[in-house]
Amino acid sequence: MVSSNIPLEKLHNQHFRQFLETYTSHPIPSESTLRKNYLSTCYEDMLNKIRTSVADNKIWVSLDETSDVDGRYIANVIVGTLKQDQPGERFLLDCEVLERANHSTIAVLFDNSMKLLWPNGIQRNNVLLLVTDAAPYMKKAAKGLRILYPKMVHITCLAHALHRVAEEVRGHFPDVDRLVSNGKKIFIKAPLRVQKFKQEAPLLPLPPQPVVTRWGTWLDAVAYYCENYTAIEKMFNGFDSSESTSIKAVKDLFSTTLAQNLAYIKSNFCSISGAITRLEFVVTELCDTLDTVKSIENELNRTRGEISDRIKTKIESVLHRNAGYSTLCKIADILSGKLATFEDDTELSPNDLTFFKYAPVTSCDVERSFSKYKTILSDNRRSFKFENLKMHVVINCNCNSEN
Repeated sequence: MVSSNIPLEKLHNQHFRQFLETYTSHPIPSESTLRKNYLSTCYEDMLNKIRTSVADNKIWVSLDETSDVDGRYIANVIVGTLKQDQPGERFLLDCEVLERANHSTIAVLFDNSMKLLWPNGIQRNNVLLLVTDAAPYMKKAAKGLRILYPKMVHITCLAHALHRVAEEVRGHFPDVDRLVSNGKKIFIKAPLRVQKFKQEAPLLPLPPQPVVTRWGTWLDAVAYYCENYTAIEKMFNGFDSSESTSIKAVKDLFSTTLAQNLAYIKSNFCSISGAITRLEFVVTELCDTLDTVKSIENELNRTRGEISDRIKTKIESVLHRNAGYSTLCKIADILSGKLATFEDDTELSPNDLTFFKYAPVTSCDVERSFSKYKTILSDNRRSFKFENLKMHVVINCNCNSEN
């Protein structure tokens, strides 16, 4: 039930209980009995499976923090095995509450997680890669941890780096941003407008509803409006401005240079969204993922215009500040036969480099674990004690990854 995210309180339902008893041929314990006597056992079994899978393998670690609906700072720790000839496994190892989000709490969380993984002694030389976001406290924590984990390379998420470039694009086109923002509001809780849209443009999907924090979705929305500009303009102009402030705002935008800006963005910057999607793939070789980033960098360097110059500066800046990026580029060159020597401040041996063939460069796994955390901690399940919530999340995430 925990692995399928079925609340244990469903056992109060007599029909469900009878179903389980009929098809398992066993009496079903009460919700309280399962929570007190079985949940911790399932959690320990899952930890032991993770320890067995990791064993003496080289590993990578990804961690991040977020805040939940109760205002707590929640940090998740993902570990994955690094193998020379195939992609490794990945697991949610830990989920903890932080007193505050800073470099010291992150460093303590990291070291405690390694103790949880290797209770008989941390294998510090087996930790080869740390992937986080680009928050200053994450960088500071990683710098301090290098003393304890001398072979660890720290890279900040490259998908997030490209998203920051996309956000720079968004900031230079406020009229397009207003179109995207108001365009999605027009159809929210407006069934009559949706019906009219479907009648007049049956083959055209409704305007996308991008979320600023969801990587690349704003650029996808721009591409949609550019490709369907004439139909969308006709549709929006047919709505009554008095019904919604969003309708009036969108109509006012159509009298500006909106069309030209949409064309400029789609022609020069919308490929960033596709690159982010490719970086999110789980089973990809390091050389391929880095080629994706270099390809986008080259594309942006070929663009023209004053705004393009600022975007070029932005991508150069985010990649230059990512020290681990240059290190992984050197490793990728070695693995592809382009570079004969490797000089870096890490203590990586030639054999260690071979374990980077399928190394990740994004923190997508930890972001996905937060989505599952929020799904489990739904509005009607807010009475969770955190210790029980933690066990639910770890079991659920890892059971789903096994499937």
